[in-house]
Amino acid sequence: MDATCPGFFNPPHMIGPRFSAAAETYDLHARPQLALAQSVVSILPEKVPEKILELGVGTGQLTRLLVARFPNTPIDAIDVAEKMIEHSRAKFSHLPQINWILGDAQTYGSGERYPLIVSSSALHWVSDLRATFENIFQNLKPHGTLALGMMLQGTLKELHELRQAIAPEKTPTISLPAYAEIQALLQAAGFRLERQTHDEEQVLYPDAKAFLRAIHEQGVTGGKVSAGNAPLTRTELSRLVVDYQEAYASDGGVHATYETATFLLTKRESKRTPPRGLQGCSC
Repeated sequence: MDATCPGFFNPPHMIGPRFSAAAETYDLHARPQLALAQSVVSILPEKVPEKILELGVGTGQLTRLLVARFPNTPIDAIDVAEKMIEHSRAKFSHLPQINWILGDAQTYGSGERYPLIVSSSALHWVSDLRATFENIFQNLKPHGTLALGMMLQGTLKELHELRQAIAPEKTPTISLPAYAEIQALLQAAGFRLERQTHDEEQVLYPDAKAFLRAIHEQGVTGGKVSAGNAPLTRTELSRLVVDYQEAYASDGGVHATYETATFLLTKRESKRTPPRGLQGCSC
C-alpha cells in the first residue's frame, strides 16, 4: 500500500475510475456491504415487480440477491464504473434478464418508469444527493417503491479520528451523509417512508495493515469524504498503522465501525401532499 492510500476520497468525477480499479478485489473484503444488501432485500414488498432498476450495481452483491428473490423479473442494472459493469456482466452472463448499463444514478433516465428501484452501498458516493433523490423520484412509477441502503457518517470513524490527530491540516472537509440528512432529503424529494432501519456494527480485521488494505481494495480510499488537501506522508501513514493497532485492538484484531441505514419508501401522487412518516422518525 502506498503512502497516498488513506489520503481518502477523490472528487466525484474520479468515482468511476476508482471503483473500476477495485472491480476484481472488492468482494474480498465487502462483508459490511453484503450485510447491507441483505438488509435491503429483507424489507422489499412481497409483490413481484414487473421490472427493477438497480442503481450502483458494483460487483453485483445486491443483484444476486434480487435474482434469488425475483428470478423472472427483468433488471436494469447501472453503474458509473465501466469495469464494474464489465465484471458483473461476465459474472452473471448466465442471467439474460439483467440489462447492464453504464450510467450515473444522479442523471440516469431512459423515459421508462419503474415499479421498484433499489440501491445498496452506492448512493452515499454521489456528488449531489438531493438531485439524485429527485431523479430517482422521477424514474419511479406512481405508488412505486424505492428500497435504499446507505453507509452513514459514523462509518470508519476510528480512522477519521486518528487522521485528525495525526495530520489535522489534511483532514477531509466532506463527510458521508448523516441519518437525519438523508431523511430530510428523501422527504424533500417527495417520498413517503414505509419502513426503516438504522444500525452501527463493529467489523473485525486481523490487524491495522489488513484493515487499510481491505478498504483500499474496495475503492474506498481516494474518494470524496476521505481526501484532505494532501495525501499522508509515509511517516504519517506508518504512525497511523501503529496508532490504529494500539487504539482499536479487539478480540485478536482491530475493529472498524460501519454505520448504515435502510429505507423503504413509496412515491406519493403529489410532492405537494404533506409527507407522512419521515417527520419524527425513530429507529
